[in-house]
Amino acid sequence: MTLDDEVRAAPSGVIETSADGRVLDVDETAAATLGSTAEALCGTDIRDAFPRSAAGTLRDAFDGGAVTDRSFEEYYPRVDRWLAVDVHVGETVLVYVRDRTDGIAEGERADRLERRLGRVREINSVVATVLRRVVDASDRSSVGETVCERLGGTDLYRLAWVGERDLPDEELRELAAAGDALDLRTRIGEALGDGETLPERAALETREAQLVGAIADEESIPRGVRRAAFGHGVRSCYAVPLAYRGTTYGVVSVYSGREDGFSEQERAVLETLAHVGGFAIRALRQEDLLVADTVTEVTIDVADEALPLTRAAREADCRLSLDGAVPHGDGAVVCYLSVDGTGGGSEAAADGTEGTDDGSRARLRRTLADDEAVTDVRWIREGEDPQLQATLVGETPATTLAAWGASVAAGEFTAESARLVAEAPPDAEVRRIVEAVDQTAAETDLVARTETARAGESAEAFRNELDERLTDRQRTVLRTAYLSDYFDSPRGSTSDEVAETLDIAGSTLLYHLRRAQQELIGAYLEPDDGPPRRLDP
Repeated sequence: MTLDDEVRAAPSGVIETSADGRVLDVDETAAATLGSTAEALCGTDIRDAFPRSAAGTLRDAFDGGAVTDRSFEEYYPRVDRWLAVDVHVGETVLVYVRDRTDGIAEGERADRLERRLGRVREINSVVATVLRRVVDASDRSSVGETVCERLGGTDLYRLAWVGERDLPDEELRELAAAGDALDLRTRIGEALGDGETLPERAALETREAQLVGAIADEESIPRGVRRAAFGHGVRSCYAVPLAYRGTTYGVVSVYSGREDGFSEQERAVLETLAHVGGFAIRALRQEDLLVADTVTEVTIDVADEALPLTRAAREADCRLSLDGAVPHGDGAVVCYLSVDGTGGGSEAAADGTEGTDDGSRARLRRTLADDEAVTDVRWIREGEDPQLQATLVGETPATTLAAWGASVAAGEFTAESARLVAEAPPDAEVRRIVEAVDQTAAETDLVARTETARAGESAEAFRNELDERLTDRQRTVLRTAYLSDYFDSPRGSTSDEVAETLDIAGSTLLYHLRRAQQELIGAYLEPDDGPPRRLDP
């Protein structure tokens, strides 16, 4: 008997057998699917000719009596395929065979993707909660505890660990940890104490995230750590620097029970978390300084001829006095510098002129502008009392102090050394601050450390002081502009309209207004003892 044309035209491969399983005919599609030929299969028992599956469903269909209709889908190792099989009983038995391997693989990929997306959504939810709590943390220990409890205390990870950077040896000490792999936590601490290689230490040293896809195969990791990881079912790790704007405060590492357990999306989320954690630590330090009733004033001498402001003072034969410094969110510090002593030497300027004021000042500006650690160099004022603006962007003592939550209050820079005065929160670890500065200079010396109480002032006292600084004309102009909504946005009145109200020229109004604003801002920003301090290096 042979298969008719209609059966052969079916999209599936077809095998025709007798009721007892003897193969009568096979089309080319079925033979190819089974990895054989029609000639080889005809006359054989289908139970022997058909590949074996783990369940053996087809064999069961032809064993033990009458064959019945049935449909199933199974994996067949010999041909490495998923086959969909339909058995239909008539005058003979027709076995339809379809290769479902591609469809199964696509379905499995879709399932894996769905599980991965579900995991990413779950991680995003957890991290969103962590970020909200990190922003509200009261100190850096709270930052570490929040991160660990929300990550290590879930089914997502077996252990979450946060370490704090410990100067001057660039070591890590545990700040917080959470999870059920407590023995692994102990082994990590021991390995750090012994100076052994760990993903956490590598992340700190390189300032880059470290991915370990299979801890058991990573021979650089100490054996004790690998054994503890194996005992807790931990298979992979991701360690990310806890950093913000170029300053690394520590490391957050997460341990997963899955090999290669961190997808690209998951790593991106964890890196965002670490970035926000670094921002929170820095913000906490700055907040401590702003709200403190007392401050720790630290005076530091720095000897390093290569520092930008020291080198500029040497090249221009002058002394630079720091009138004020304003940190930016990107880690830079804008410095406002008074210049003393330019033009006193006999050395020719870089442009060929003699050692005149103009030549020395040109050389000073050029030296700063050519330094990679300095940007935005410009003269604010020249003449008898010159002042220069320069933004420090590299790793310098001033930027490091700002990164560690201190406020640079004053400074003097000469040809060979510098002296800086900074205000830090009362509970600041001065040793750590000085050691951080020492990482940026050849030699650092702590000259003095004093605790200073901030004098409180009532609003009435502030108004009385300001009132004494303003002239009657300035006070009138300022009040009229305020009541005319000149300072609103959008403005309720233009400068010409305010000037017309006072029956004065617009230029006169702006002159008095600027002077009044200068007095107002000066009363707020100037230190208690007056203008910016000058130091004797």
